[in-house]
Amino acid sequence: MGNELFKKVTKSTGLPEDIMAGELDRILSSNGINSSEVTLDELRAVLSDYLKEVIIKAKDEFDQGVLIEEEVNPEDLGL
Repeated sequence: MGNELFKKVTKSTGLPEDIMAGELDRILSSNGINSSEVTLDELRAVLSDYLKEVIIKAKDEFDQGVLIEEEVNPEDLGL
């Protein structure tokens, strides 16, 4: 079931499958789980933890302030 589940999840994201497969495989491997043998419960737990980490990181970066890499002219925004 694992490999089929892994493929289904990577395809269902709507993101480039090769990038998503690499990221998902990295996450699973860091948790000692082989992507070809992953169960649905393992995948849920790992992705839940990963999403929490991403949200916390995004919040921390937001709290530090928004970095503007280039100046934007309001006229370019149609304002």
